[in-house]
Amino acid sequence: MFPVTDSNLCANSLVEQVLSHYDLGAVRRCRLHHRGLNDTYKVESSEDHTYFLRIYRAGWRSREEIDTEIAILLHLAQHKVNVSTPVSRTDAQVLTPLDCAEGRRWGALFMSAPGKEVDRKAYTDELAATYGEAAAAIHSAADSFKGRPLRPALDLVELLERPLHLVTSTIAHRSEDVGYIDGLADRLRRRIEGMAGLEIGFCHGDFHGGNACQKDGSFTFYDFDCCGWGYRAYDLAVFPWSFAITESTTEHIEAMGRAFLKGYARRRRLGAIDLDAIPVFVAVRQIWLMGLHISIGDRFGWGWINDGYFDRQLKVLRDWEKNSLDQPSAHWLRAGID
Repeated sequence: MFPVTDSNLCANSLVEQVLSHYDLGAVRRCRLHHRGLNDTYKVESSEDHTYFLRIYRAGWRSREEIDTEIAILLHLAQHKVNVSTPVSRTDAQVLTPLDCAEGRRWGALFMSAPGKEVDRKAYTDELAATYGEAAAAIHSAADSFKGRPLRPALDLVELLERPLHLVTSTIAHRSEDVGYIDGLADRLRRRIEGMAGLEIGFCHGDFHGGNACQKDGSFTFYDFDCCGWGYRAYDLAVFPWSFAITESTTEHIEAMGRAFLKGYARRRRLGAIDLDAIPVFVAVRQIWLMGLHISIGDRFGWGWINDGYFDRQLKVLRDWEKNSLDQPSAHWLRAGID
């Protein structure tokens, strides 16, 4: 058999070999819904219930890392946090091993989150604040988790050093840009290392305004695949970053960031040092994103990771550095909660 990097699993076979282990009634439809870091299949039962079957990519997460993700989700649900919970099989197991052409993969079935995702362009101050309050509920409930934190640490190695190496090696032919991003990364590293007392705790890892459905004024979160223990300021920085990458105006980015943090502060205290770190971690997130895209080039193809791609992504960094990174004491964020 020729070696395989990634395979698309047959939906009909998933019904027969995976979904048959669950008490779902008759499965009316199973279709590939989304190919991202993992593969997600939308499952509809004859009882009008909807589920999502995640098939983890081979070599992406270890069994222990997935078990920790499942455990934290169950913990959050037990503490009345709105999250999409895993569904147990009839034998009480949550994960299904799949021996595929590229190696061992794991399948897990999740409940559907009620409502719909909010399009980034549809976010208002009120919705951003509600999203922020829900993020705070996740952080607060996770603080009492007693399980082993067997996830990739969201530290400077994971968020900055590894992505930086991938980016600079990929754009080695663009010496001016290599010099720029190396210099910026050094500044970011020194800023973070100089901030004593940054809060460390469980992070969702992907609070970009999506990964949650909204219904009747509340959000239900899903897709904890990027979760781990690390800088809480990084977790909070992802929301304003998501508006920066769409080339929103500086005023809009700042307004959304303020509203998000105002909502967060309704539920949970924000330390001054963590507030100051948020603009720094927005830039770190952008470097992390480029590294992530490079790391999955074989999954989605390399044609789009070209000079045009780096022109756009580096412009986001330069704009952020110019307009927001060096604003004194993150005054645009403090205005939302002081």
